[in-house]
Amino acid sequence: MTHLKEFTASMEKASQSDPMMQRWLYGTKDLERQLSERLIRLCKYPDMIPKALLASYTEVLLEALENAKEEGTFSASSEDLVESLIALAETLEKSGDPQMKEKGRQIRTAVGK
Repeated sequence: MTHLKEFTASMEKASQSDPMMQRWLYGTKDLERQLSERLIRLCKYPDMIPKALLASYTEVLLEALENAKEEGTFSASSEDLVESLIALAETLEKSGDPQMKEKGRQIRTAVGK
């Protein structure tokens, strides 16, 4: 997601005088937001995700959380989001893998629970 964010930032500069480029840029930002939301919803059911994919999703999810906090769009009062993140953290902590346990701890820290 960082690469997409960097690309989007560079395109913002290039699109300042091009209305067509501005519309495309808006679509890209919306796609980035939708991807973050879908990953978070998917993480509500972590037992359905193969462990190897879960590790990748966790990396993206943590980055999406960091981005949302930086942009001020993350709200810890969102019960559905917090519930999904806690379910994911619990699954990671029960995995027995030290790296996955650490990721679970990072998620709990990110949501403040």
